[in-house]
Amino acid sequence: MAPRQDDAIGRTFGKIGPRLLVRGGFLAYFIFISIRLLQFRAWALGTGDFVPRPEAVAGLLPIGSYMSFFLWLKTGFFDPVLPAGIVIIIGALVTSLLFKRGFCGWICPVGTVWEGAAWLGRKVLGRDNFRFPRWFDLALRALRYALAAALMVWLAKVSVAEAMSFQQTPYYATVDAKMLLLFAAPVYLAVIALAFVSMMLLGNVWCRYLCPLGGLYGACGVASACTVVRDAEKCIDCGKCAKACHAAVPVDTLKSVRAPECDGCQDCVRACPAEGALTSRVFGRFTFPWWVWPLAVVAVWLLVYGIAVGTGHWHSQLPIEVFGQFMRIPGL
Repeated sequence: MAPRQDDAIGRTFGKIGPRLLVRGGFLAYFIFISIRLLQFRAWALGTGDFVPRPEAVAGLLPIGSYMSFFLWLKTGFFDPVLPAGIVIIIGALVTSLLFKRGFCGWICPVGTVWEGAAWLGRKVLGRDNFRFPRWFDLALRALRYALAAALMVWLAKVSVAEAMSFQQTPYYATVDAKMLLLFAAPVYLAVIALAFVSMMLLGNVWCRYLCPLGGLYGACGVASACTVVRDAEKCIDCGKCAKACHAAVPVDTLKSVRAPECDGCQDCVRACPAEGALTSRVFGRFTFPWWVWPLAVVAVWLLVYGIAVGTGHWHSQLPIEVFGQFMRIPGL
């Protein structure tokens, strides 16, 4: 009997490595546009050839972007300076509501770097990443959600006048390029290196305990339309699903994986040896192959991006000459 087409796609996708393929692709793209932004800055300062200004680096500016996001919700005024920041937030929220923490698990370049550090640590040390005692783990995760809630409340309470005034500052218009330069400073490179080594030893503690946006998207993911469902009658209690879960979710004891830490990586489904014991489902009923999950996340992300471009809400409305003037201001 010839293999089913969906099985063949799943095997091919699995051999390449779905996380490496998707997350690696987004990380490579982010590195590319970061270089392009620095090239644009060089042109603005008169030291390089012109390249179009990329917009997606605005994703590095969650504070300013969320301030603009709440301003949009309050007034309908869409940030004309760095509108891509709002679009990225919308994409992250939509993917979280549909596919758990889909943004964190398949797109976020920062999370990819730290998850790569945890993976490298497992390979180099030849053992699983260190895990804190359950009580300490719960306390740290609770602190992350409290931090996320406090941050969102604070940003939501910023007045309309303050938010609009901040959008008009030269600093706001150039802060994405400045962030890239800041990361390249020796002291920050040392901090990044220290964090990388720490996560090799302790696992991806940034995404699990520290990132407030991950807390927000995890809370949204609890209500996700798609989730992983375990059939207790087909389960053989081997525990391979829980062992494969990098988020330490006890998949082998759950009926439906609603844990906010789940980022929809599908490693548990791929690791399950019992056919039909673990399945990806929509609204807990309609089953689909595991490889559809990352493809759907990417499709939804590109759909949000395409709508933003088509409606004029992706590219900055600030003339490139003005960006150049702002970047030449001493001290900025």
